[in-house]
Amino acid sequence: MSVDRPSHEGRWPREPNTYVTDTDGPGWNTEIAWSSETRGGPSPTMPVVADGSVYHLDSRTANHEHSGGTWLAEFDAGNGEKRWETRLWETDEYYYFYHLGPPVLDGDRLFAQTHGGVKAISTDGEILWTFRNFGTGHLAPDSTPPIVTDELVVVGSYGTWRKAVPEQLYALDRESGDVVWSHEFGMNDHFWQLTRNGDTFFAPLSAENSRLLELDISTGETIRQYSVSPVSSVTLTENLVITPVRRGPRTFALVAFARDTTEIQWQNDADVFEAEIVVNGDRFYHSHVGELTARRTDTGEVLWQVGGPSEDIVINADSTPVIAGDSLYIAASRFLGERKGYGRIILVLDPETGSERGHLVPWPDTNSWFSTPAIVDGAMYLDSRHGLVCLEDCAADAFGHCLLG
Repeated sequence: MSVDRPSHEGRWPREPNTYVTDTDGPGWNTEIAWSSETRGGPSPTMPVVADGSVYHLDSRTANHEHSGGTWLAEFDAGNGEKRWETRLWETDEYYYFYHLGPPVLDGDRLFAQTHGGVKAISTDGEILWTFRNFGTGHLAPDSTPPIVTDELVVVGSYGTWRKAVPEQLYALDRESGDVVWSHEFGMNDHFWQLTRNGDTFFAPLSAENSRLLELDISTGETIRQYSVSPVSSVTLTENLVITPVRRGPRTFALVAFARDTTEIQWQNDADVFEAEIVVNGDRFYHSHVGELTARRTDTGEVLWQVGGPSEDIVINADSTPVIAGDSLYIAASRFLGERKGYGRIILVLDPETGSERGHLVPWPDTNSWFSTPAIVDGAMYLDSRHGLVCLEDCAADAFGHCLLG
């Protein structure tokens, strides 16, 4: 029997740090269309998809048997054929993270942040240049993909724990990797992930002298300073700058500023440390303490919540919600009974109401940790310690078994 399969056309993410697409993702009656073994590194990473290709960063932890490091590979989006793989760096040192976030695809180049430096790589796997923006030690954030423009690549040094070194921002020439400008900050400043805003960008600093800066992307000059203590990256709407902040030793809030001033529009108590906020029209979504919350963009008012530490469903703390078509996907754990405990799933929700539409079980081993999904035209790509997989809808089934052509 022949069945229709997705075209695998489209791009994910459509823009860096954007997790919304009009394209429909798969339903919950799916099967693995293809899979590729990975090295089982410490941090499963969202794949990047464009023009029929899947680009994937894969790391391995250094130990007494082998060195550690990071690899970048390209796969055929339809059949999983590995077209090339390049080792980006190698080390015998142990780190919490060997790469930090997914690669950024821009034109004919990929840009990847590894602990060995930010790398520019051609789309056929050639390393074009490397800039060592990190020192030694363990980094503060765990996801720091660079900002890429037509001319510049902007990165931070992202401070290292237990290292008294000044924090730095760098703008690099996109073609050569040479430094165009750099600015030094305080000894105990630590950047979270940078966020582009057209000709400017936001740099959240979280330490002794916490603040949120908006800087000119071409010069690094500070344009605005917000007197808050950020605990994650900034999210932009049409009119607002939304950021999670620290209010006290163990208390947090969401604060929204007018985009063209430093005036606070609203603020709400919320346990949102390191939350990734996803905006879709007049509402936004974030996970925290085992819950997924939907809020109004104009007021921050809670619309609905799903999950919780004492519930049958617990949202993964580091999971980013993804909206594809009229469905929301997020990694979660569901209670499967006293003997099995909690198993990991992809929960499928109605983004308007939070009601459950179904769920995906990507692997028979329900204890596998997996990445934020990438979605194009009915196909979902996931990374885990089991491997990189492509999930597709079952176009037909027989006797309870999914048939893929």
